[in-house]
Amino acid sequence: MRRRKAGSGPPRWLRIAGAATANAINARNDEVPMKQQDENVQRKHIDLPESFIFSTEYEVLYSDVNSANHLGADRVLPIAMEAQLRFIKRLGYTDAMAFEDAGLIMAHSEVQYLSEAKYGEKLLIELTPSNLGRKSFNLVYRIQNLTQDRELARVVTTLLFFDYQASCVIEVPETFRDRIAKVQASNRC
Repeated sequence: MRRRKAGSGPPRWLRIAGAATANAINARNDEVPMKQQDENVQRKHIDLPESFIFSTEYEVLYSDVNSANHLGADRVLPIAMEAQLRFIKRLGYTDAMAFEDAGLIMAHSEVQYLSEAKYGEKLLIELTPSNLGRKSFNLVYRIQNLTQDRELARVVTTLLFFDYQASCVIEVPETFRDRIAKVQASNRC
């Protein structure tokens, strides 16, 4: 085993990883008090609408649970997408994957994690459309853990209608806008 000389810098594998990585690993976190480290972390806050026009329940599956025995962070977005598909069906479309002569593609997503869930727990996913633009719209989600009676996560996705035959983004169809308006009107009681 070859030894490095003291003061010769980081090992080769670390130099390959890049100077930023080397600096981060070599930085001494104990020089900065923990409270100050937490204050420097940027956290995204997702604002919720006054009301949601759709909700559905979901039971945390075995495949959603990670080795720490709770819902994996990487599973929150797929759960939100399942709610999105159920919402599209609620709008009256028979095919929630391709409709209006196009498909929906996700252009952007943000997740704010608030608490955890465990296998078998029941979740309530609420969603509502917002910012209906000419070619895009957002879906805002609130995911609540019904079993533990607390909010689990908030999600925002930006969606586009995409014409796969023409290979381009198209305008949000008027019939889609109309169906959303009907669901919004039916929820005002």
